[in-house]
Amino acid sequence: MNKYISIFLIIGIWCPVTLVAQEQTSGRVADSYGYGLSFVSIQHGAGTPQGQTDENGAFTITLADTATLVFSLPGYETTTQFVRPGQQDIVLVMAPDSRTALVDVAFGQQSQHAVTASIATVGGDVLRTTPVPTLSNTLFGRLPGLTVMQGSGEPGYDAPQLFIRGMGTYQDNSFLVFVDGLETPFDQLSVDEIETISVLKDAAALSQFGIRGANGALWVTTKRGQAGKTRITLHARNGWQQPTTLPQFVNAYDYAHLYNEALENDRLAPRYGADELEAYRTGSDPYLYPNVNWYDEVLRKHAPQRDMSLTFSGGGQTARYFILLGYNRNEGLYANTDRDRVENSNADFQRYNFRANVDMQLSKYVSAAMDLGGRIEDRHFPNFDGPQLWDNMARFPANAYPVRNPNGTWGGNALYFDNPVASVLDRGLNSSTDRNLMATLRLTEHLDFITEGLSLHQTVSFNNWHRGNYNKTRNIAVYELSAQTGAADQQEYAYRQHGTRTDLSIDQSGNNQWNRTTLQFSANYDRDFGANSIAAQLMYYQDVYAVSGNNVPYASQSVMGRLHYGYADKYFAELGFSYSGSERFPAGNRFGFFPALSGAWVISNEDFLKRNTVFSYLKARASVGLLGNDRLTGPRFAYQQDFYYSGNYYFGPGNNGFGTIVEGVPGNPGISWEKSLQYNLGVEATLYNRFDIGIDAYYESRWDILATDDGTVPSYVGLGSAYSNMGEVNNWGFEATANYRNTVGNLAYQVGGSIFYSRNEIVAMNEVVRAEPYLYRTGHPVGQPFGLQADGFWGVDDFDGNGSLLPSLPVSTFAPVQPGDIRYVDQNTDGLIDENDYVAIGDAFQPALTYTVNMGGTFKGVDIQVFFQGTGERSLFLDGTYFWALQNDNNIPAMALNRWTPQTAAQADYPRLSTLPNDNNYQHSSFWMRSGAMLRLRNVELGYTLPSGWQQKLRLNNLRIYVSGINLATWSEVDGTDPESIGGYPPLKSYNVGLTAQF
Repeated sequence: MNKYISIFLIIGIWCPVTLVAQEQTSGRVADSYGYGLSFVSIQHGAGTPQGQTDENGAFTITLADTATLVFSLPGYETTTQFVRPGQQDIVLVMAPDSRTALVDVAFGQQSQHAVTASIATVGGDVLRTTPVPTLSNTLFGRLPGLTVMQGSGEPGYDAPQLFIRGMGTYQDNSFLVFVDGLETPFDQLSVDEIETISVLKDAAALSQFGIRGANGALWVTTKRGQAGKTRITLHARNGWQQPTTLPQFVNAYDYAHLYNEALENDRLAPRYGADELEAYRTGSDPYLYPNVNWYDEVLRKHAPQRDMSLTFSGGGQTARYFILLGYNRNEGLYANTDRDRVENSNADFQRYNFRANVDMQLSKYVSAAMDLGGRIEDRHFPNFDGPQLWDNMARFPANAYPVRNPNGTWGGNALYFDNPVASVLDRGLNSSTDRNLMATLRLTEHLDFITEGLSLHQTVSFNNWHRGNYNKTRNIAVYELSAQTGAADQQEYAYRQHGTRTDLSIDQSGNNQWNRTTLQFSANYDRDFGANSIAAQLMYYQDVYAVSGNNVPYASQSVMGRLHYGYADKYFAELGFSYSGSERFPAGNRFGFFPALSGAWVISNEDFLKRNTVFSYLKARASVGLLGNDRLTGPRFAYQQDFYYSGNYYFGPGNNGFGTIVEGVPGNPGISWEKSLQYNLGVEATLYNRFDIGIDAYYESRWDILATDDGTVPSYVGLGSAYSNMGEVNNWGFEATANYRNTVGNLAYQVGGSIFYSRNEIVAMNEVVRAEPYLYRTGHPVGQPFGLQADGFWGVDDFDGNGSLLPSLPVSTFAPVQPGDIRYVDQNTDGLIDENDYVAIGDAFQPALTYTVNMGGTFKGVDIQVFFQGTGERSLFLDGTYFWALQNDNNIPAMALNRWTPQTAAQADYPRLSTLPNDNNYQHSSFWMRSGAMLRLRNVELGYTLPSGWQQKLRLNNLRIYVSGINLATWSEVDGTDPESIGGYPPLKSYNVGLTAQF
């Protein structure tokens, strides 16, 4: 028996068999903001690879025993975690590591701790939490220094206004946008192809853009493949959107009643009798006495939106790839439209995105990258001007006419001809199809065999965009309804036709296209010498942009570079420069030299701070540099004298006309670009490994801004004056960010915020000579509004028995006034209220202040993100169609219900009503000004990642489902309209459900 026992022992020693059961262990790795980190490498403490996290940061591994796992990712501190077999819903937060994190800079990357420039970056995973079709609408408050202003919500035309560090000039403040190092639009990229978006803000970050860099730049990087097995990821979401708010107007009865009141104020006979008022009140005859809410008739309650994408990523050491196929559809708010688009169309936007980024190692010394990206954009919309349609819905009163008459014809009349419902449903449709294709080839030669760290890089890119139009249009007829007495004294309807209905006609004209060719050649050197490090780049850049219909392409050319030096990972200095030119200027004056000098000090790496427990990281930065702006107003080639055809001269007995050539604005051969000297100071810190702080302060002096002598040269000269470099603007501000992160058991949470403020002053602009010192725009911010200072309403006691103002009171030159009209301050005390009484009132339309608050957390499989964004120091004018009752035959807004009357004089906040032109009340004045400050709940997202056991049953590597809301609540001082966009297609709020699945 002992013999057999010995044999089994020997077999057990030499042929061990593990009978221990292996169990699935799962969890999620996130950054300090709660967003999942992809491609985190997971290893057993002994060095055995265990796998990687997916795009949501989730991981599932198999363990047979307790183990210490090591999680590592470049840019983050390596983290260890003790894990038991079968443990589920592990939550791990990785702190950023400035020593290994790489930051995108212009035409390259640098270690975060070595960056000397002011750059803010946001990842595509953060942007994805805002489900909107247009990429720039995901950037609200996400990048300190970038001001985002909501525009129209119309599908396909909803791009916001963007400004970097406020307004540096009173001319063109638009900035550069580069995608993967190439200048091209970015708004219609899919969010799922975005790796990061960075805003380059100071001279150190922008020096290589030279003559074009003064207004800043957005640097967009798309995703690239990572080595490993193929990962297939599906993103899909569906949502419902509706206006954040719609204007409110009075109903038909109130309109008729108030119209009579306005006529009485004008000393005119009433339009509506008692029987008519009663008919409007009771709705007894909806055809002759209609009560139409045009918003309810034209719009549906909500509109769907959806998007999905399928991505493939993987490869090995020889080749890696990232492929994306994306689809997005955003439908409009118009009701009862033809889904087959035979007769009409809703506002509708569909986009198909594709991208293939492939990286290849061709040999030991040569690598290549081939990128192919593009999209198809289909837009459909009613054959009627969109802003005018929304103006009509606001302007047409509820009692104008019924939508349809009793016989089915469209209601209408000569005054309000364009029946809004008919404008959508019966005029046909317009459509356009855009095609964009961008192909890029990059080659890199690693020349370490010559000297270590030397490489050459070449890029050639071809970018084409084309738009084709297809329109089916017709004119319509509307019929004005009235009553007449027919046979047997019965009431009958009579119809008066306005306009003529035509058949649908096809129009495919108006096609357009552009082509862009870009060449880049660079030499790079990156090497360490002990404690010393040197990184240098010298690049030639050429860009030619040809637009159809323009015989002369837009062209720019630059030689640019940087020299970066570091010592002991503590001290860094960089010289950036560009010798760049633009075809907008005369030969011999097209190029300029634009240098920038910057430095950084990583104080936390000093010996005197290494043992401190407060500052985990502390760094100071400074930069100064010269940049240019070639986006000039006026003629494209303002250095040339232009002549153009205008009008005819007639000669001879036959009075024959001959075309005339007219002298244009004189050329200025000395014209140049705007110059911008920019300074920046910055501090970055991490306290207790949990609290991140960043502060930047900047100052910019901009000069040689274009201006003319038109304000001082009399018109009888017969010519406009030439453009000259005479203007100057100073611009300054700061940006600050803070974020606190912590983990308590399975709960990881973070709370953070940001604030950025920008202010400017016009120093010189060669403005017209003005009658009073306070009328000058010089000395005020760009866009500073001017107007009359309101001082309440004129009261009954301000007039004598004949209705004339008392002699001691100033007289309005705009129109005779009476009780209930707006009273203004006579600034120059000349006894007159006129344009010489205009003063600076309120703030510019662009906000000087933007702030954000964000919070988020993960607990086991649940995650949540909440994001607030607000603006301040911004003013709005409530003017025009939406607010000025009865002027230009406008409707009456609900705010006019609290109008001035002798009985309501004490509490009224709206002037008396009048049907006559009233130039006194409807001046640009502080009365119609409101604060544009607002706080908006931009985004809320709640997600749940299924446990690994469920995922295995579904044969998935990861599955996350979520719900989200956009623009759910707004707090502002403006009633009856959205504070970000007054008039037109409104901004939208949305409710969404979605999932992310990885196979």
